Amino acid sequence: MKRLFLLYVLLVGFFMTNSTIEAKDSQVLAKISNEELTGSYNGYLTKVYMNSEKDPVSNKTSDVTQNANGTINIAMNAFQIGNMPGTITITANNIAVNADGTFSQTCNRCVTLRIIGIPTRYTALVEGSIKDGELIYTITVNSEYSNAPFTAIVTFEGNK
Repeated sequence: MKRLFLLYVLLVGFFMTNSTIEAKDSQVLAKISNEELTGSYNGYLTKVYMNSEKDPVSNKTSDVTQNANGTINIAMNAFQIGNMPGTITITANNIAVNADGTFSQTCNRCVTLRIIGIPTRYTALVEGSIKDGELIYTITVNSEYSNAPFTAIVTFEGNK
C-alpha cells in the first residue's frame, strides 16, 4: 500500500512539474505573440539566386500579419529580377515563430511565378527571424519549370 501511495505521489509530481514547464513555455510564446510583429518591413533582397547569382535588389517591402493562433503571414508584392519575363509574389502563411523569434517551415504554394499572366505556384522553405523591429528571411525553392529543374533563393532583410 505504501508503494502504491509513493508511486501515486511521484506520478502527480511528474505531471505537475510538466505542467509548470509547459506554462512557462506558453508564457514565453505569449510574450513573443504580444509583441508588435505586424507591419511593413522596408529593406532589400540581399541574396538573389535564380540560375546564377544576381545583384541585390533595393526598395522592397515585406508585410507581416499575425494570426490569432500566434503564427505569422509574410507577404511580398509582385517583383521582377533583372530582365526576367514575369513576376514573383511571396505569400507564406501560418508560420510558427519560436520563442527566440526564429522560424523555419516549409510552406505550400507560397511562391507564385507569373509569366504572361499565367501563375505557377511553388512550395518553399521559409526560414529566418523576426525580432526587435527587424525581419530577415530566406525563401528556397527547389522545383521544375517546363520540365527543367531549378533552384531559386531569395533573402530579404528589412526594418519597420
